Amino acid sequence: MTIHRGIVAASFLAFACALPVQAASDLLTRGEVYKLTNQAQLLQSNRPARPARLADVLVPQDAIRTASRSRAELLFNEGSLARIGSNAIFRFIPGMRGFQLRNGTALIMSPPTTVATRIETLDGQAIAELPPSAIEAPTNSEQYQVRSLSMVIHVDAANNKTEFFNLTNNPIKIFDSKGNVTIINGGQTVTVQNGVIGRVNTFDLRKFYQTSSLSVGLAPGQESLITQEPTRVQATLNQVRVATIAALTLQTRQLEGLCTLNARGGASTLSTNCVTTDSDDPLRAFQERRDVTTPNPQQQPPGNVVIPTTPPTTNPNTNPNRPAGVPLLVRPN
Repeated sequence: MTIHRGIVAASFLAFACALPVQAASDLLTRGEVYKLTNQAQLLQSNRPARPARLADVLVPQDAIRTASRSRAELLFNEGSLARIGSNAIFRFIPGMRGFQLRNGTALIMSPPTTVATRIETLDGQAIAELPPSAIEAPTNSEQYQVRSLSMVIHVDAANNKTEFFNLTNNPIKIFDSKGNVTIINGGQTVTVQNGVIGRVNTFDLRKFYQTSSLSVGLAPGQESLITQEPTRVQATLNQVRVATIAALTLQTRQLEGLCTLNARGGASTLSTNCVTTDSDDPLRAFQERRDVTTPNPQQQPPGNVVIPTTPPTTNPNTNPNRPAGVPLLVRPN
């Protein structure tokens, strides 16, 4: 598909003009590399690329590029965090509160903020807008912290595809190059392929946190892992995890009700009566192992039976929007 860059540029301008006036404390002006795994390159504006190092600083127009099986983690001046997975190109957009992901997977986390955040991919064919979330409440209160934002973006540049995953209950707007928009809530995902938004689906947050190395610190029972991070990183993770745990708790309650309706005898539990597709495959995309082939569903061990919650004509394993290795509920939204 050919995208008219003039149209895309015009849509960006309109989008940027629609953003609220930014508070000085929420402006993104610099990001610091606080953790590196294996190899990454720093791509500074008008300078040759060089190996990234701890404490490297990115300013607008700078980017970081990770190698295979590598990761870079960034802390921004106002407290936002970015975990950049392997084979990714992540850029700091100038002039607004935004980022650009050219390939690979990234997890973006932000404490409550008074302005919108934009994440752009693939020459503007897909844009995510994280809304202003700060409210009038004490910053150490659960009411305030539950408004933190967190999402995963996976860009498959070779197939012109971007996938968005919302980890909190704060709605995120997704735009495509045609001007279409949809909203994903906590535990929901949507794919934009060839510049066109697909159907919104639900993914299993519980399985995500059990298998995702990018999300360490955001799930229940991971408090000890947070203490291993720098003090400022701990502060952000402790705020964001209030929101991610709230989304996980809500989805778990909803699924328990759904699984009760579909139980085939015995006590209803997520593991026995609400099995999701690819349930034996650990979210390999988020562990940055894109070279590992997802097992054929026919090879799943006995007992991993998918319980359909949609009409029999719907086959989740043929859903073109389902990313490989990501367990989706059979139920569309």
